[in-house]
Amino acid sequence: MRILVACACFIGLIACQEREKKSTAEYIGPKSELRGIDMVYSDSARAVLRMVSEQQITTLSEDRVYPKEMKLWFYDKLGNITSQIRGDSAHFFRQSNSYKLMGHVEIFNVQKKETLKTDEFTWLPEQKRVFTEKPVSIHTSKEIVHGVGLDAAQDFSTYSLRKVTNSVLTVESLPTN
Repeated sequence: MRILVACACFIGLIACQEREKKSTAEYIGPKSELRGIDMVYSDSARAVLRMVSEQQITTLSEDRVYPKEMKLWFYDKLGNITSQIRGDSAHFFRQSNSYKLMGHVEIFNVQKKETLKTDEFTWLPEQKRVFTEKPVSIHTSKEIVHGVGLDAAQDFSTYSLRKVTNSVLTVESLPTN
């Protein structure tokens, strides 16, 4: 009988230790998850940027993942939209304070009516610029320019292609977006 009681106590002790080990496991999921994001960033009570996304996941490293479409609107000092940007998904890297938009990325300059299309680009908010190493196409009212790599102002008011490919197409007029 003593052996049976000792065995039961031993098994109970092992089971408790196993539960204790399992309960100290580290959580590796997201720090937070938000839905229906619609944020306006301002400077001196003036809207500078509006960001809209269906979902934001904040990781333990404070990076933010936007697994669904992200849209950005940039405003001038008078409150007019200067450019619109969209991508299928995005990732904010806290360490470098940069955003990477991915998948069918489009930047539209409202005043110039020019559209840039690429698969991926990086936005540096502090430097107010965007860049990509990927192929790009720029659609203006009269031409479509293809290239690889681009550096631009975040509002797409100025840009330079790193390498223009041989496909520059000039036409009388192109349909606007």
